[in-house]
Amino acid sequence: MPDALTVPLTTQLVRMRGTDAAAPRCVALRGEIGMAVGCSIYARRPPPCRDFAPYAPLGIGDDGCARARRRHGLAPL
Repeated sequence: MPDALTVPLTTQLVRMRGTDAAAPRCVALRGEIGMAVGCSIYARRPPPCRDFAPYAPLGIGDDGCARARRRHGLAPL
């Protein structure tokens, strides 16, 4: 993961920039939420992103996905 995209939490743990903001938005997310978005580092995304809403492509959401969608005024999957 490029250092410029992360914020250190500990000596061995980092968080993606923007994810701890008052209105969280990962620095790697491109596009307009609710319209079309995509991860600019999809092939190299970190494990938490790989684990987040693994069933979303099937139209099955999870609690984390539902919370994120609510924050942006979107209906749950």
